[in-house]
Amino acid sequence: MSEEWPSLAVVVPIYNEEAGVERGIAAILDAASRYRGRCVVIAVDDGSADRSGAILDGLSGIEVVHHASNAGYGRALRTGADRAAELGLEYVAFIDSDLTNPPEDLLKIGALAAEGHPYIKASRFVPGGSMAAVPASRRWVSRAGNVVGQALFATQLRDVTNGFRAVRTDLFRSWPLHERDFAVIVEELDTALAAGVVPVEFPSVLTARSVQQRPTAFSYSPRLVLRYLRYPLRAARRRLDPRRP
Repeated sequence: MSEEWPSLAVVVPIYNEEAGVERGIAAILDAASRYRGRCVVIAVDDGSADRSGAILDGLSGIEVVHHASNAGYGRALRTGADRAAELGLEYVAFIDSDLTNPPEDLLKIGALAAEGHPYIKASRFVPGGSMAAVPASRRWVSRAGNVVGQALFATQLRDVTNGFRAVRTDLFRSWPLHERDFAVIVEELDTALAAGVVPVEFPSVLTARSVQQRPTAFSYSPRLVLRYLRYPLRAARRRLDPRRP
């Protein structure tokens, strides 16, 4: 096995993050500099209404792609993956700019990519993973949702909703993903599992956003919960009736 890891694009979707984006990108670039192979940070400014786009344009060492208007988290990921393909990068990792996911875990992703795993997911629910710093209400909802999701997907994956993950670039771009918001995470997983892709997990610690940053855009709204639930239910129906798409 080569000592160099597969090339990696680190896609950072950004929307109205001016308070912390410079610090976040700096930490991600620091981790990328220790990656054992080619690693490019791609920031996707998803039509920010604040100074996020201008701040990104003033930073060095990153690729910046701008959306003219807010197209949503799912579209930002696809834009980043398209740019990764243009740059010839073999894997694409998705990480938020708010440092709630530790950028140094990109090195865990590199090691697993070097082993040939096509789909690599961070997990809060395997030994070494945690979300203890997250408010209790969110912890319990996440745990309950993942127990339900794991059962309906019939997968050994412990953390089906974690958005910190990496996928082989060509594989990700082949998936017909349509969700615009955070539900794309479970749409993606459903598509992967239906195609027989076996994900691998690594332990990761999720923390909370700092008080200087704007509140998280993620909320357990009834609409989003239903969008999340749609895909594990679809997987369960598919097992019961293999003729269903």
